[in-house]
Amino acid sequence: VDSCIQVPFLYPVEGRNTSTESRLLLVSEDKYIEQFDIHVVAEEEHKVVIQNSGQLPKIRVADDLIWAQWDMVEQRLFYIVPKESRSTLKCVQFYPDENCNSILESHLDISLNDTQFKLVNFGYDYYQDQALASGSLNLQVFTSKAGGLCVCCSLASDTPDEVTYSMYFLHKGYNKTFTVSLERTDSHQLKEVAFMNLDYYVAAYLPGQFLHLLNTQHPDRLCYSLFLTGEDARIDILQNCFIRSPLVSTVLDCHVGSMYTVSISESALLQFLQKSKQDSERLAALHCALLYFQHTEDLEMQISWWISENLATCHSFDPIQEFIIASLYWRMCPETHNLDKLLPYTSLLDWTGIIPGVTCATYIISLPVLEVSSRIKVHLYLQMRSIFSRGVGMC
Repeated sequence: VDSCIQVPFLYPVEGRNTSTESRLLLVSEDKYIEQFDIHVVAEEEHKVVIQNSGQLPKIRVADDLIWAQWDMVEQRLFYIVPKESRSTLKCVQFYPDENCNSILESHLDISLNDTQFKLVNFGYDYYQDQALASGSLNLQVFTSKAGGLCVCCSLASDTPDEVTYSMYFLHKGYNKTFTVSLERTDSHQLKEVAFMNLDYYVAAYLPGQFLHLLNTQHPDRLCYSLFLTGEDARIDILQNCFIRSPLVSTVLDCHVGSMYTVSISESALLQFLQKSKQDSERLAALHCALLYFQHTEDLEMQISWWISENLATCHSFDPIQEFIIASLYWRMCPETHNLDKLLPYTSLLDWTGIIPGVTCATYIISLPVLEVSSRIKVHLYLQMRSIFSRGVGMC
């Protein structure tokens, strides 16, 4: 296969003779993607005969794209078609019965006309990473089991002492753009922000500088955003290296080819809560602990102990009130379907705490257009009927 072509295989149907039938995507740097069906009709030791090898059945999946990302678990292809003023993000879903269809389209206010062709999760490409280091587009799409759809984007900044990155929370209709002033600059240090998918959170990570955790369920609430710097943001095994997040709670060190599982440490978070002095840090850490971890008696005791010692020093919020609301909220979630998608578990709806060294601009964006097929319509109908039946029971 030509080095300019990437070929991921689509997962075969369980129980099918995988040695005789295969489906694959061919991704060409000529900016198109095709799906091929391959059938092996004879097999002898190391030799195979492919049926109709001169004219393999194929369909054109995408044209004129500038960026593409493969989701190997959900069997989805995300790709971007550039326009003059803004670009269009599209998503194609592949099914086990060999069908596929476009399921989503969303407009992004990102100009990609002068951007090099970029592939994500199609295998490691050394030359693409070199281009990334020189300032090409850094963009990744994350989905979550709770229904989140986030586009994380970063371009190299011309200002040596700051970086800028954007988080498009498409499922909520928000775009948040952050500009971070760096504590120190080092010509040998990476200035490319890496993004990680932690399901309820997406993380922006710049080794040696900061780790920014953003809540995907309620991105409009700044009190859910946890920004760490210095030693608090240090990840020992991921220092000064290019990393990618191909799966939820997983990162790949592209330099050495090692893959790691990542998660928020309960003990480290509680230690940070104990020593933090700023209300913005305390509030974000408190909400992170109450959201991310299971509500155990030990966790609630540790948080209660912290509240009793720091009640008088929390000036912009009431930790007792926040703790009670959050605890009741998450006890109700298992009994009330989709409650966590509708209501925030805080009383600080207009909280505007400032994170030192970080500026944030929030923009309202259009919600994505869903292209619903007949099979998805049936699934959505059953989901909506289930939701409304629960809602009637609540009333």
